[in-house]
Order: sequence, then C-alpha cells, then structure tokens
Amino acid sequence: MRSTPAPRSAARLGRASAAAERLALALIGAALATPAAADVGGSLVIASDDRFRGASTSDGRPVATAALSLDAPSGLYGGVSVTAGGVRDEGVRLLRSVQYVGYARRVAPSVSVDVGAVRRAYDRYATIEYGRSFTELYAGLVGRRVSAHLFYAANYDGWGHDASYVQVEGTLVERGRVTLSGHVGGLRPPRIEGFGQAITLDWRLGATWRPDQVAAVSLTWIGAGQGYDRYSEDRRTGRRGALVLSVSRAF
Repeated sequence: MRSTPAPRSAARLGRASAAAERLALALIGAALATPAAADVGGSLVIASDDRFRGASTSDGRPVATAALSLDAPSGLYGGVSVTAGGVRDEGVRLLRSVQYVGYARRVAPSVSVDVGAVRRAYDRYATIEYGRSFTELYAGLVGRRVSAHLFYAANYDGWGHDASYVQVEGTLVERGRVTLSGHVGGLRPPRIEGFGQAITLDWRLGATWRPDQVAAVSLTWIGAGQGYDRYSEDRRTGRRGALVLSVSRAF
C-alpha cells in the first residue's frame, strides 16, 4: 500500500489556489458586466457513460448532463454543467459539476488565443486517480479545425501536489451532416515521493451525426493508458477503453 502523501506547505498551496480564485472571480465579474447582447445557450446530453481523460466518472453507467453557457461579443465566455445518473442501489444522484470562465481573442484570421479557469467536482464513484475537486488554469490556441491547450492545477490530488495536462483535438473529416473528430491528451501527474511520474495518455475518436441544427448523435471510442490508484499499487483505476453513445440537444 502507498502511504498517504504529505501536503505541501500551506503557504505555497494557498498562494497558488488564491491566484486561481482571483482569475476566476475577475473573469466572472467581467462577464456579469457584459452587455445583454451576449449569447446564452443551453444543452441536454444523455450518454451511456461519463468519462474524464479516459476514466469513468459515473461508475460506467448512463448519465444525463445539463449545461448553460454565455458567450459575449467581447470574447468573454463562461458556463456551468451538472451531470446526474443512477448508481448501484442509491438511485439518481449528482455525479459531477463543472464551472468555467475564459477569454478568447482572435490574433489571426483563423486563430484565437484562449485563456481561462475551470473548476471540477466529482462524486466518489469517479474512477479518476487523484483529487475529486480541483481548479485548473488553461491557455491555448484555437483554429478552425484544430485546437491545443495546456492545463495546470496547483492542487490536483487534494494533497497540494500540482499537475499539468496538454491536449490537442480537432475535426478530422466533415461530410455533410457527419463529422469525425479526434482528441489526444497527456497528463503529467502529481509528483509523489518514492513513486514514478510517467505521463498518462488518453485519446478519443468519435463520429457525430447532426440531423438538424440543434440535435446530435455521437458514437465515441475513448481510451487511456493504464494507471494505478495512488493508495494501492494493485488496484487499476478503470481506464479501460469504452465505446460511448450520446444524444444531445441544444436550446
């Protein structure tokens, strides 16, 4: 069994967490001050599983996700989503919530710079290896068909250890109402004394059919490199590949 990692100094963790919170609050405040011309949208998604960087966050069971987003002409944007599903003998319960704020600015005809912060919280049924609740800062470039982002969390595992994640995703093929998209990401996990720090990869390949402008049906293969729970060298973390079916509708 792995021993519980000791937290970093409270001062260092406090400074990093405070910086993330200040950025998030500043972006939220700016978004609230944005004129009413901002676009507000919503969506409802029903999926056969909910996955985060290759690992199931719903115990491998179907989920429903409701999301609300705001996109201002100034480039500020934000949103919130909640996911619920039935788990074992406990009935339907909230499994995760995500809140994000960001700012995108075009720097070329087909390229934008994108920065922001995202807060994620997961129920205990999530099979992710590290923390159940954490904030990440991100920055990246967004093009017409491809985007790349770098994420950084000062307290990724709940014990004051940082981690970074890089992802590249984009549209591979577009034929009428059918789109083929892909994603690949790499996590540099928290550095825990006495254990290695190998990069964990995850990937996604999906086909989406859009019968109209508001509905979509997707079939996605999601996989990741095998990992271990940070408290046990024997228990796998549920990172087996899965084929996920989802149906969504925008409002």
